[in-house]
Amino acid sequence: MNWQFLSFLAEPWFVLPWYGIGIIGFFYLIYDIKRHNTPLKQAMKWAWPIIVLFFSVLGLTLYFATARAPGIAKLKDDKAKQQAHLDYEKNMYRRVNGAVIHCIAGDGLGIITAMVIARATDMSFWQEFWFEYLVGFLFGWFIFQYKSMSMMADSRREALWMAFRGEFMSMLTVMGGMGVVMGYITPMVVPAQPDPLTYAFWGFAMLGLLMGYVWTLPMNWMMVKLGWKHGMGGMDYAHEKETKASPQRAGLLASMTILGIVAMMIPAWAAEKREGTPLLSAAPGLLANASRSQDPIFSPRQGLQDSVSESLQQLHMNHRSNSAHALDAAHRAVMTMHSAYPANNEFSELKNSLTRARHALHMGRYADAVDWLKQAQTTLAQQENRLSPVSNASLKPYLGAVVLNAHGVKQGEIVRVSQDKVMIAGGYRDVWGFIDFSGQPFPVSRDALLLGKKQSIGSTMVLMPMLPQAASKAPTH
Repeated sequence: MNWQFLSFLAEPWFVLPWYGIGIIGFFYLIYDIKRHNTPLKQAMKWAWPIIVLFFSVLGLTLYFATARAPGIAKLKDDKAKQQAHLDYEKNMYRRVNGAVIHCIAGDGLGIITAMVIARATDMSFWQEFWFEYLVGFLFGWFIFQYKSMSMMADSRREALWMAFRGEFMSMLTVMGGMGVVMGYITPMVVPAQPDPLTYAFWGFAMLGLLMGYVWTLPMNWMMVKLGWKHGMGGMDYAHEKETKASPQRAGLLASMTILGIVAMMIPAWAAEKREGTPLLSAAPGLLANASRSQDPIFSPRQGLQDSVSESLQQLHMNHRSNSAHALDAAHRAVMTMHSAYPANNEFSELKNSLTRARHALHMGRYADAVDWLKQAQTTLAQQENRLSPVSNASLKPYLGAVVLNAHGVKQGEIVRVSQDKVMIAGGYRDVWGFIDFSGQPFPVSRDALLLGKKQSIGSTMVLMPMLPQAASKAPTH
């Protein structure tokens, strides 16, 4: 599927008005809640302005459709306002939507905060995913859920437990939605993981929260039915909506568990589908004997040039998602080569050009991206195609490093190391960041690898430019 129809999320004509309306709506809701819609619970008085800030027009629509009783601004008596609010929130969807809004506001505030930190520190996808999960969970648990549950519990310990269970189940589905957007949709439209100072960051952050809102609706509906959450409206009405029979409650618990597991599986599958290119079943002897002393089918520069050309060609054809995918591959390759040859000014220039091309795509400036890609092409064309050997650094720190082919496409990871060889396995690597499903590993000569920078935060990468012909194709997806 071509996702370029979502490229407007990286363009200023959409992002600036969207958040402009969100900011205006944020302050309007503070005024309206304080002056007119006073029966809202305190936690919801915090939640709705945050939702409108991110969801803009959609947030305002949800507020007026689900949280503001018609004609409440005309009522002067507090009791009349309260009764109008309670009557309005008897509807099950409005009640559940209140629980979802409460959840997304708390979780979303934590997730976006963590996302800014993660992008600033260049975390890898799964490092960022779990960091966002942790921060979003803590925000939701201690700030939003606990405050709400403290009105229902008899003790602080009970309130913390009630808040924990509701937050835990909600976060599974919220991060399921966020994970699909982060790990699959965003990198298929613009180069992966935009920085906070770009339009794409805020456009796709909104989409991620919106996807989380949709995914967590059924989970929150089941929790309201189970009595774990009460949503909008009064407690008496909440108890009326609860399921009392034991078999139905057991069924709800089972359904919640299945939904939570599926919500975590889909981002893992989507990220691997986008990134993972299993190591081809080439003859092990061919890989084992590969070294720089032989003539490679593609040199590192040739593979890099192919990826840059592919990105430029796809951008000329207005296939922005394909261009972004090829540009990501080229950027990975040049970052690795720059680390392997730090004194080579060519790779410094290429790194600068491709970084600026990615930033231009994140800002919706496609003409600028073309210019920077052309500059990268020019730099590559002016250089010789051979590279001198690099230092024989220890391979032990590179256990688990991501292996790239000549074009920067991910092929697998290093699973074992010895003095002069490494074992490389393809298949599904680092599912959820810590589980591997792999095929038969292949031995590769140590001097067939260009070693990138060893990183604790972010991905450690190595380039294996001498894969067989079948594995050396420029990325086109």
